[in-house]
Amino acid sequence: MNNKKKPVILILSGPSGAGKTTLSHALIASIPDTIIAKSHTTRSPRPGEKDGEDYYFVSQKEFQQLVQDGEMLEYAEVYGHLYGTSRNTLLQAINKGKNIILDIDWQGARRIKKVYPEAISVYILPPAERESKARLISRQQDSPETIQSRMSTYREQLSHQSEYDYVIVNDNLAEATLELRKILASS
Repeated sequence: MNNKKKPVILILSGPSGAGKTTLSHALIASIPDTIIAKSHTTRSPRPGEKDGEDYYFVSQKEFQQLVQDGEMLEYAEVYGHLYGTSRNTLLQAINKGKNIILDIDWQGARRIKKVYPEAISVYILPPAERESKARLISRQQDSPETIQSRMSTYREQLSHQSEYDYVIVNDNLAEATLELRKILASS
């Protein structure tokens, strides 16, 4: 009898600056056989980001072709750029028996839950709106205009948290990571 657990699809969403990427990296460092799905995006790389490592950076035309070919499992326009998860990325992880973390917005989470209702969705909240803005500023990757654009949708983003299986307030990285580990272990 095979006692190996079925891989878990873990969706992490939340407003900009909530700490989703930081939590994802903390989680994969502490749980074997867990990976972060690399999304495709039409935005330009931020300082230090590498194609194929952080994202798959593609042109608008290439992204649209992926959508047309049915390759994108979920996709959405976020802050003026297209982001999406390819079907192949998810299937490769599942076939290898790996848990996969999807750092996606609420639109993508809805689409994933339709196709994979067993996926576990977690909404990550910063302790306060001002903390979210401070995190965006401190990472020094976005222009003031981009930060303002991200913050302008903050409350609208929060309105979707009730659609998720769990909500975690990320005011302490170690505690939030522990909560995510417990959720993953119980799945």
